[in-house]
Amino acid sequence: MRQLQLDIEPQLDARISDFSGPGWGHVIDAIRQLHTGLISRFYVYGGAGSGKSHLLSAICDSYLEVGKSAIKVSLLELLDAPTEAISSLDQYDLVALDDIEAISGVPHWQRAVFHLINYNNEGGGQLVFSSRFAPIELKLELPDLQSRLTQAVSTRVPNGSLYADRYSLVSSVLDRRGIHLDQQIFDYLLNHGSHQASVLLQTLEQIIQLFKGEKLKVSHANLRQIYALIDEYR
Repeated sequence: MRQLQLDIEPQLDARISDFSGPGWGHVIDAIRQLHTGLISRFYVYGGAGSGKSHLLSAICDSYLEVGKSAIKVSLLELLDAPTEAISSLDQYDLVALDDIEAISGVPHWQRAVFHLINYNNEGGGQLVFSSRFAPIELKLELPDLQSRLTQAVSTRVPNGSLYADRYSLVSSVLDRRGIHLDQQIFDYLLNHGSHQASVLLQTLEQIIQLFKGEKLKVSHANLRQIYALIDEYR
């Protein structure tokens, strides 16, 4: 298994190339600094559905491709589990903790993350965090953890308003999977579909599954069905 998921995270199909749009330039620059070791802790934040989880999966994949170990864990999914679930993560070169705001109001998980940061730092590892909130906006009961997170290099992810960002995301996924999408559907998806990266990808997956095993070309008669699907996810 290339990426341990603690039996809770599905293996996501994500690559750094998905974020080649101009709005993601500052984020990609920071990831390059991660790879060169200039950054040890990186924090990304943005609204729900803005592609943060997809980005963390892509960062992990970029580490795995160069022979390093990496794991992505959603803290939201782990809240009901014992904190020992992340006690061994310090062995990884990179640990990506998704949904860091989920531990607000949960002191024992805050302590667990704080200790993970310390152990990871001692071992020369790197950490990536994601949240809907900027580090200074987090409401954590553990001041030391709040301090560690505010010291991380942080950046806001784009909200998908740029057409070029959405174009790059969808094109990259389609190219990787060897799928040709009818141009009319492609254009309608980007122009009228959701601007949120996660919803856009869900919509694309629904379209692909609808025509699984067939060329994604449709007649005028059922084109409206596809448009309705896109509108539904908007």
